[in-house]
Amino acid sequence: MRALVLDDHAVARRGLRTILDEAFDLDACDEAVNGAEALALAARYRPDLVLVDLHVPGSMPVHELCRQLRALLPGARIVIVTAFDRIPEIKDGLAAGADGCLLKDTEEVDLTAALRAIVAGETVIDPRIAQRLASELLGRGNASTGVHLTGRERDVLHLLAEGCSNRAISDKLQLSEATVKSHVSSLLDKLHASSRLEALVRASDAGLI
Repeated sequence: MRALVLDDHAVARRGLRTILDEAFDLDACDEAVNGAEALALAARYRPDLVLVDLHVPGSMPVHELCRQLRALLPGARIVIVTAFDRIPEIKDGLAAGADGCLLKDTEEVDLTAALRAIVAGETVIDPRIAQRLASELLGRGNASTGVHLTGRERDVLHLLAEGCSNRAISDKLQLSEATVKSHVSSLLDKLHASSRLEALVRASDAGLI
């Protein structure tokens, strides 16, 4: 597996590279200090995993970088790794194609586990960020969006925003996992989303709940 790390701080790049080497036994790990360099390296080496700092001075906005990386690397896993929980920017990056968002002060063992889960195909958002997203959803009231969610679908949406898995939602709501999957599918359909993450971002932007 090949990785690419974008961060303007050399210490941060080395730290992330060490974690990646230990987690995945990498074939190679390239480093970039700005968006243009990251895109050039991505086009040249086609990495499987890209870690992107949320804010690199002098670089393009994270949502534009994620959009261009996704276009270049449709099969890669793109992860925002940041020291700041700037929710609007994070939401934009996720909507533009990132597969998750992790905070830099996460314990190494937890960061490693999260990265492995993302590489395995899961979407992972740091619980602190997920809680902020959930708080926004809960605090915006019932803005008119043209999307009607049932009470149970709203319950499921809240728990998705908190980062809960189907099994966790099943336990919390006392529903079967099959029923939870059905509600999740309905949410994706009503929100015109192709993934849980996209549904969460769309719901947040629409002011649902």
